[in-house]
Amino acid sequence: MTQLQKISTRRQATLFLYGCEPIEALRKQYNPVQASLIQPHLTLCREDEVTNWDFVKDRIQEVCPFELRVHFGKPVREGDLVFLPITDSALAFDHLRYELLAVDGLAPRQHVPHLTLIHPRNGQCTDEIFQDLFNAVDPFPATFSEISLIEQIEGGPWTCFARYT
Repeated sequence: MTQLQKISTRRQATLFLYGCEPIEALRKQYNPVQASLIQPHLTLCREDEVTNWDFVKDRIQEVCPFELRVHFGKPVREGDLVFLPITDSALAFDHLRYELLAVDGLAPRQHVPHLTLIHPRNGQCTDEIFQDLFNAVDPFPATFSEISLIEQIEGGPWTCFARYT
C-alpha cells in the first residue's frame, strides 16, 4: 500500500442483541455475508455522526449503567432490506442517542431503531424469503445494558474495541 492509499475504517456505537439464537440463525440462513460481518444489533450512532470519539466515550461513561427495553415487531421489507422495527416508543432510544451525541444543545439527526435481518449491501430478498422470515419471527422484547464501540476495517468483520456497562 502506498502512502497515498488510505485504509477505510468505519466506527459505530452499537447495542448488541445477545442470546437470541433464532434471530442469528435466520440472519445466517438468509444473509450469511452480513451475519459473518456483525452480530444482531441496534446501531446507536454511526461514524458520520461522530467527530470526537473521546467525547462519545466520556458521555457513555456518564450514562452507564443503563437499561434500554424495547419490543421488536414482525419483519418489514423495503426492497432487499428486511428489518425488525421497534414497535413501542423509541423515546428511550432517542434519549440515549441525545445523551451521547448532543453537542452544545444540538440534537442528533433522527435515527429509526431497527434490527437488520437482510442488508441490501450484501443480501437479497424475494417474496418467498420475506414470507419465510415473516412467518418465522414473532414480536419479542429485548433489553440492552451494554454499549459497544466497534470498527470495521476495509469491509472486514466488525470488531469491538470497547464495551461499557
